[in-house]
Amino acid sequence: MTAYIKSSIKLIVFDHDDTLVGTIKAKWAQHKHVARTYYKKHLTDEEIRQHWGKPFSLLVGLLYGTDDIDQAMANNKATHTAFPKILRDDTIEVLKFFHAAGKKLGVITSTSSYSFNYDLDSLGIPRELFEFVQTEEDTKFHKPDPRVFDPVLSWLKKENIQPKEVVYVGDSLHDMQAALGAGFEFIGVTTGLVTQAEFKRNKATAINRLSDLIKT
Repeated sequence: MTAYIKSSIKLIVFDHDDTLVGTIKAKWAQHKHVARTYYKKHLTDEEIRQHWGKPFSLLVGLLYGTDDIDQAMANNKATHTAFPKILRDDTIEVLKFFHAAGKKLGVITSTSSYSFNYDLDSLGIPRELFEFVQTEEDTKFHKPDPRVFDPVLSWLKKENIQPKEVVYVGDSLHDMQAALGAGFEFIGVTTGLVTQAEFKRNKATAINRLSDLIKT
């Protein structure tokens, strides 16, 4: 169908943060603000990088150095709108292209449902483009564990789609490991922390931006 998406692919699943939306710049600044304001902690880029991509409820506890996860999430939520994520300029174009081409689309992310739904509403990403959505609350497993895909695998059976007919698009090596472990194809996008060279060293197909997916 295109240079990267074969005609045999029936479902394209995307990671959310740093794949569909730009997250690192805004949310690293927010985490530093929350750590400093509520916990008197100077949070470094290296600390954030070490835990980046972990489930949100686990992430905030680790970053802020607290066991009170409910309060940590409340503190983060209180400053959420002051540090908005950025919609990538090609995201909606790519989603609409594949939707119009008859591909089913989904999102599987380790962010919270609150954060994900806020992003859809505030950034104008049409919900109707997605046939499957999974956030942190929908599974006890998380990337790189391939069992993170158990809910979508159950859904695929109902849709009569085989794992080999699915491609997962994400920005991390954890995305890659989980996707391949579930029997999906994988395409890495270098809009997060992993470079194209790193993806290639791990024998993964890599693109520089989402719009590369629609090139023929």
